[in-house]
Amino acid sequence: PTTGSENKDVPEYLAVVSKIVSENRGKEMPLPYPDGPKLTVGPVEDTEYNDRPAVVNAWGKFYLPKTTKMEVIGYVEGTSYPCDQLVLVTCEDQKVYGFDGDELHLVASCLNQMFTEGIPDPALQSYYHGEPFKDMTKEDWAKVKQGPVGKRLEEERRKLVASRKSAFMQNLKIIRQRQRWVSV
Repeated sequence: PTTGSENKDVPEYLAVVSKIVSENRGKEMPLPYPDGPKLTVGPVEDTEYNDRPAVVNAWGKFYLPKTTKMEVIGYVEGTSYPCDQLVLVTCEDQKVYGFDGDELHLVASCLNQMFTEGIPDPALQSYYHGEPFKDMTKEDWAKVKQGPVGKRLEEERRKLVASRKSAFMQNLKIIRQRQRWVSV
């Protein structure tokens, strides 16, 4: 398979990208634009997000309009984006995105475009955390709550509340005592 946008065999594409990243780990590759920055090839473990898997996992779930699988290909330092490392990923659709710590930016329609044209600033398009949910109706949210994700989140919330109940009750007691003391 190629790394251009013509290949639509998703699992094979991401597997090939992963293999290429592994084989070229640590190599620096100059990008044509902007002048100076280089792509350091590597998996997520080589980036500043190596100990934050939840953040990386969120990129494919909570930024783009549709949930997508992503493969970290490396990072670029010295860009005009507001971050030390612009972490680059490619997705099932073969587009290339960069994460700046706040937003996920579409930087190329495929790897070939990134290597021939570089990383644009401003990005071709930018996405913020939660953007896919901005237009959801109450009915949409009701469906989510009744589905497996909603039920899992409700169970996690219930466990969290139960685990904090005694501390919460103690704080409430202190607040009530202080209110009585102030009103006397």
